[in-house]
Parts: sequence; structure tokens; C-alpha cells
Amino acid sequence: MISLLRAEFLKLRSTRTSLGLGIAVLLVSLVPTVLLIAFIPTHLLNGGELGAGATLVTYIVLVFGILGMTNEYRHGTITYTYLATPRRARVMVAKLIVYGSTGALAMLAALLVAQLVGVIGLPMRGVSYHVPGGGALADYARQIGVAGLVTCFGVALGAFLRAQVVTVAGALIWALLVEPLIVAFKPGVGTWLPFNVFGQVTSSSIATDAGNLAAHSGLTRPEAFLVSVAYIAVVSVAAVVVSMSRDVT
Repeated sequence: MISLLRAEFLKLRSTRTSLGLGIAVLLVSLVPTVLLIAFIPTHLLNGGELGAGATLVTYIVLVFGILGMTNEYRHGTITYTYLATPRRARVMVAKLIVYGSTGALAMLAALLVAQLVGVIGLPMRGVSYHVPGGGALADYARQIGVAGLVTCFGVALGAFLRAQVVTVAGALIWALLVEPLIVAFKPGVGTWLPFNVFGQVTSSSIATDAGNLAAHSGLTRPEAFLVSVAYIAVVSVAAVVVSMSRDVT
């Protein structure tokens, strides 16, 4: 398993996908924070704007996870992967570990960049920068964990559906449009939908910016975490089972 993990990390470092992830995370964590600090009236600056790009990072790591699996099918490298490791469940587990940890690190990097902007930018506006306390750090830890979960979910979706464009487009349309509508009009159903569940781990909206998620939430954070893991597990197992009957050559 260690050699398989090393191989996955090597593939990750040698592809453009990881470079694109780094650039995208840097932009969405830097640009919105800089603009908000620069243009929000001084009396409204309170440090909350430092996490402005976190939601966007969540969608980026979702796409990153999908590409991590579908690129192998698109370029045919999945054949060599399965020849080297015929046990496809082990390949899936390695992908989940590697991409999940990378997604979590991407969120960590985004939050650190945002704090760095705050250290530099807030004093320039005459506002004191306050080091995040225990509550804020706990929120950041949950955001990092959710980023890892969402990345794993993207990997599982990519493995199950295989078609890159369809999977990316479908996941984003569902997360940004379809699921928020269901949450708004059928909150009882929406409580159990995947991106709403991920959002309930942090008690902040990932799937919708309507601001009503907390009111509609029927899950505690531990429950939401367990349901999130269940989603990833079910889709991953389905992907492995289906892949056994698919020709990857």
C-alpha cells in the first residue's frame, strides 16, 4: 500500500492538475480578500472577510478530485494503474487518501494566504489584525476537514461516472443550482443531500448562499460527518464494483 501511495503522489506531482489547483487556490483566496479589505468601509472591517474565498476553494477541490480520477480514464493511464495493482479497491483507497489530503492542504494554504493578507492589509487600513482564537481555529479546522471530504467525493464521482466533462459539469450544476433549490423548497429532503451535508459539518453553506442552511439543518456536526463519510464510501464502492465489468483497455 505504501508503494501505491508513493506512486499516486508521484503522478500527482507530475501532472498539470496539481499546478492548476495551486494557482486556482491562490487566486480565489488572494483576490477576494484583497478586494474586500481594500474597499469595505473601515468601520465594517472585522476580520470576517479573511475567509471570503473558502467556499470557492471547496468547489475547486471538488473539481480537482473529479479530474484526479477522470484524467486517468481520459488519457488511458488507468490501464497501467490496474495492471500494476489489479485490486481496484486498493487503487480507490490510495486515490482517496492522496487526493483527500491534498484537498485539505489546499484549504489550509488558502486560509494561511488569507491570514497573511489580513496581517498586511488590515493595518494599512488602520484596523488592528487579531490573531484567530480557539473558536476561529476550530472553524478553520472543520473547513480543512470538509475540503478533504469534498475532494474524496469528487474522486469517487469521477471513478463512478468516468466521463470528465459530464461529471464536472453535472457536479457543479447540482451543487450550485439544483441542490440549493431543493434545500430552499424541500428542506427536509435537502438536509440529507450531499453538499448540504458537507456544509453542516462546518455549519456554513457550501451548496447555497441563501443563508438558510442553519435553519434547515437537521443534523449535528458529528452526524453530518458520518453521513459525509457514508456518501463517499457508497459511491466509492459502487465505482469499484462497476469498474470490474468495464473494459479499461
